[in-house]
Amino acid sequence: MDDFEIYEEDGDKILTSYNGSGRKVVVPEGIVAIDNFDDDFVFHQNGEIEEVVLPESLEYIGRDAFSGCAGLKRINFPRGLSMIGDSAFCGCESLEEIDLPDTLEVIGMSAFEKCGKLKVEKIPSSLIEVPVNAFENTTEVLLKNKDYVRLGDFVYNSESKAVLYAPDADSDDESLDDSFLVGTVLPLDTKVIGANSLSFGQFDDVKIPASVEYIGTGAFMFCQNLKKVVIPKNVHTIDSGAFINCQSLEEVVFEGTEPVTLGSMAFSGCPNLKSVALPKDSDYENAFDDGVAVSEK
Repeated sequence: MDDFEIYEEDGDKILTSYNGSGRKVVVPEGIVAIDNFDDDFVFHQNGEIEEVVLPESLEYIGRDAFSGCAGLKRINFPRGLSMIGDSAFCGCESLEEIDLPDTLEVIGMSAFEKCGKLKVEKIPSSLIEVPVNAFENTTEVLLKNKDYVRLGDFVYNSESKAVLYAPDADSDDESLDDSFLVGTVLPLDTKVIGANSLSFGQFDDVKIPASVEYIGTGAFMFCQNLKKVVIPKNVHTIDSGAFINCQSLEEVVFEGTEPVTLGSMAFSGCPNLKSVALPKDSDYENAFDDGVAVSEK
């Protein structure tokens, strides 16, 4: 245990630093997260490590946790792991094969980029957030599983009912239709609009299905032509920065009457948005810029 620095919070043990040496690392049982809160990433650019054994207790691998570990060849992902953070394994150029558990829900941006030897034979059906740059060839990786399909502009998880991403307007993919550039219609049974999934879209209208319950971080950020959005009654959470910097956005309509939780800066940077009526008792601290008149209905 001397090789590890462990921070404990509310009974949860978080691995924040590694001071050891050698080719094999066995992370102690009981650790629920690998993360460092000061950007001094836990195993970042450790050139010695070739094998990592993760404990069954692990639930979360933080940003850049193993990035730049060029010699890392083998690592297990325990059942119970739910999130792999941004750039967690970016630049692990010796990593050849991974087996992702069916408890995994979120893979962060660039999580497995620059892993030139990596082959992913199995992708779990449990994912609700996967950015387009999670792997070197994310779409190809996902479509190996029959639950992931290409629906028009979107890569969609038909099991979790999650829109994972859509290419931006600068895409040179000739297979796309024009709807992403004009008015976007999401699959009718969608429950989750994943993080950054429609960001930078050039559409001026979007039809969010009544089935949607959650809108992820940055889902519509920098959609600068978007003028109006209707939030269906089943939506309970709009995460941080979901509509940040939608410069043309003038109207946001909440159809429901149940409280909604809005993350920080959810509608920040929308200069044409002057007023919003939210369901009573909604949580919206820091969700809007100063000057936006927020009322309850």
